[in-house]
Amino acid sequence: MQTHLLKPLSLAIACTLSAPATFAQDQESSASAADNRAMEEVITTGTRKEGVAPTETLSPVDVVGGEKLADQASFDLTDSLAKIAPSFNTQRFPIADGTAFIRPVTLRNLSPDQTLVLVNGTRRHRSALVNLQLAPLGTVNQGAQAVDFATLPSMAIERVEVLRDGASAQYGSDAIAGVVNIILKDDAEGFGFSAQTGEYFEGDGTRNSFAANAGFNLLDRGFVNATVEYSKSDKTWRGVARPDALDVGSVVGQDLVPLDGLGQRWGDPDVEALKFFVNSGLDINENLEIYGNVGYSTNETISDFFYRGPVLDPEYQFEARSTLQKDSDGDFLPDPAPQSLIDSIIGQGLNPSDYLVADDSSSSGYVLRNPIYTQFPGGYNPQFGAEIHDISAVVGARGEFQNGMAWDLRARVAENEVEYVLEGSINPSLGLLSPTSFRPGTLTQEESSFNADFVKPIDIAGLASPLNIAFGAEWREETYSIGAGDFSSTEVGPTAVYFGVGSDGFQGFPREAVGSYSSESIAVYIDLEADVTDALTLGAAVRVEEFDEFGSTSNWKLSARYDINDRFALRGTVNTGFRAPTPGQVNTLNVTTTADSSGNLIPNGTYPVSHPVAKALGAVDLSPEESTSFTLGAVFSPFTNTSVTVDYYNIDIEERLALRNNKIGAEEIELLQSAGVEDAALLNDSNANYFVNAYDSKVSGIDLAITSDFEVLGNLLVVDLRHNHNQQDVSNIAVNTINASRVFDLENQVPSDRTTLTFDFDTGNLFSGYLRLNRYSDWESTGGLFGPGDASDTYSYGSEILVDLEATFTLYENYKVAIGGENIFDVYPDDEQDGTLQFLGARHALTSPFGFNGGFWYLRASAEF
Repeated sequence: MQTHLLKPLSLAIACTLSAPATFAQDQESSASAADNRAMEEVITTGTRKEGVAPTETLSPVDVVGGEKLADQASFDLTDSLAKIAPSFNTQRFPIADGTAFIRPVTLRNLSPDQTLVLVNGTRRHRSALVNLQLAPLGTVNQGAQAVDFATLPSMAIERVEVLRDGASAQYGSDAIAGVVNIILKDDAEGFGFSAQTGEYFEGDGTRNSFAANAGFNLLDRGFVNATVEYSKSDKTWRGVARPDALDVGSVVGQDLVPLDGLGQRWGDPDVEALKFFVNSGLDINENLEIYGNVGYSTNETISDFFYRGPVLDPEYQFEARSTLQKDSDGDFLPDPAPQSLIDSIIGQGLNPSDYLVADDSSSSGYVLRNPIYTQFPGGYNPQFGAEIHDISAVVGARGEFQNGMAWDLRARVAENEVEYVLEGSINPSLGLLSPTSFRPGTLTQEESSFNADFVKPIDIAGLASPLNIAFGAEWREETYSIGAGDFSSTEVGPTAVYFGVGSDGFQGFPREAVGSYSSESIAVYIDLEADVTDALTLGAAVRVEEFDEFGSTSNWKLSARYDINDRFALRGTVNTGFRAPTPGQVNTLNVTTTADSSGNLIPNGTYPVSHPVAKALGAVDLSPEESTSFTLGAVFSPFTNTSVTVDYYNIDIEERLALRNNKIGAEEIELLQSAGVEDAALLNDSNANYFVNAYDSKVSGIDLAITSDFEVLGNLLVVDLRHNHNQQDVSNIAVNTINASRVFDLENQVPSDRTTLTFDFDTGNLFSGYLRLNRYSDWESTGGLFGPGDASDTYSYGSEILVDLEATFTLYENYKVAIGGENIFDVYPDDEQDGTLQFLGARHALTSPFGFNGGFWYLRASAEF
């Protein structure tokens, strides 16, 4: 007979449940389950005191069991974590460069890199991607360089601990919104595998995944736990044909227009990924253990960009893409090529016919039409993607001295590399000689660190428990490297002034951008915690950190908890925090293509603050972001089978980073030329961005978590109710930085209220399943870069409830088959209201917090031995 226990998901449930008296006959067994849960659930995040349960903490901590992450429609931790925890949010932004396939996760509507991510208590490295997209294709994410959750296989995870509180004084930079600690499996025996397939209700976006996990005994004194996961997901198509693409199709045929006549596509990219993780530990003796983990993942992904129109006969009055034809007078005919251009081409020993179209009507014999236009009779849409490689390793030793002091020494190295790929595009300045496939360059994030941690409980007279003293030090180094694109992706051909330069869509990284940029820091901390009385627990932490580029910072945290009785307790914290700009944010250089409010494609460049372009436009050195926050909450158990936590939080952040956008015109060209910027005229009509400390913000809200478990006719029912209310207010905006539209989007684009309600049912032998409701409140957005920038173009989108359902059947004890649906009622967000995005083919709201792909079904088979 199987005993039913509430699984490690310390979440959820029940103010909305029927009166507990209905289940009076089950109170004794429920109380037993609750007691067992309290003994089994011990957290390591937010406290360095041993044996603390989630409901006993000074700060709010959620625990999400690994099986809850693995048993979902998505095999991507990015999505599965956001499905369960309402304070998390992730969005899919198509046509958003690297953000389309490296998707940041946000906590409490703060920047993704304001949440610290740990694996087994050790800092996880960042992705090499610095998110540079402008609103509405990445409002909250803009400027962030965060951890890529998708590199971690879900089957390797034992549980996830989420500290919903500032913790820079305990863990260092980035822990402003909170800390996510991913705990890996450490089983020394057993084997399990899972195979899953599914697709969206519209018949696309097929996802297949295969995962296996195995535990091995190591010399009878340790373990090796290994996980491998392969996954593949296909593109989705949720837009409609652009009007200009329809016009072109009516002339040349829809089959010659990219993407089956749509011109451009709104939806998910193609993704193929392989992930591998090993966690290991070995007891040398009773007082010494060596341990470590190694992870590797590779990811190949491809998506697409904006549509580029072809050259058509003037009778159709169609404006060709400027990379193919220069038409300054609007007569739909190419301008005559000046004789000076022809002479220049010949003077370089080149053939003008390779770069221009011959035309006797021009006095020079040529017109400003790119001869490569014949290869794209229906226009073109560059296919943009990346090959992403991620590797990490942690090795350490821990033990205990004879005096009872625990120690932990560990080292970490990691690297994340993003190698960009561009296909179906051109370098317009090379004419017929242009290739159509490019390697625009590589970004690499390397990190290394060394940690020394010590913990010693000391008996002090007058205290109800020993004083837990934790102290330690950390050395850390980050290196951000830019690798040059292939020569064709940056080459300046003879017609660059007229047609543009570099690979169209995503320009290659030039040779002058190549380099490695490092930052080092060293920190020391002390963390104290003790039960002053049987009812009162106090904690205090201080951390001092020295950065070679930003100087020193010191942060502190005070915590308290008062147990009024066995069922009710109050808790609160106050702390300061910080986030230092990364070498990537300080040194990133990127030129891509975006659209303006009229749908015209324009170059969009982001430059390091030390770059001549940025300095000429007024860039200054960056400063760390700093925060002051507090929480105040209550923990209570109104019934023996129910626990409730409610916490109010308030986070004030100063000097937040943002991109300053500069439209390059005649005045800016003059500034750049005066500063000695070469080929400054080529930047005309482009955007030039760089990072600045732009604004302050206040984020406040309430987190509610209610958990109840019931025995119903001999079966276990767990009901999980969680709610997050969040509000952001932006203030102290620096002159000429973020505009009114960006402010509006930061304050309104993420729904202020999010609720999840999950009913989890388990018979213990034959059947289990869950029903989950996810509610997103309404939200508002501007057109962002597609609008005037003054927040006069605001749009409202309604609230929605999404329903997920899964049923799992156990066969022959070891085998399971699950069938499920995500968003089973096929709910879509409201229609996109921005006129430019409508013209570009977007059908549903791009800023939707739950995407716009509709319902998804899946089938999963698994086994455990």
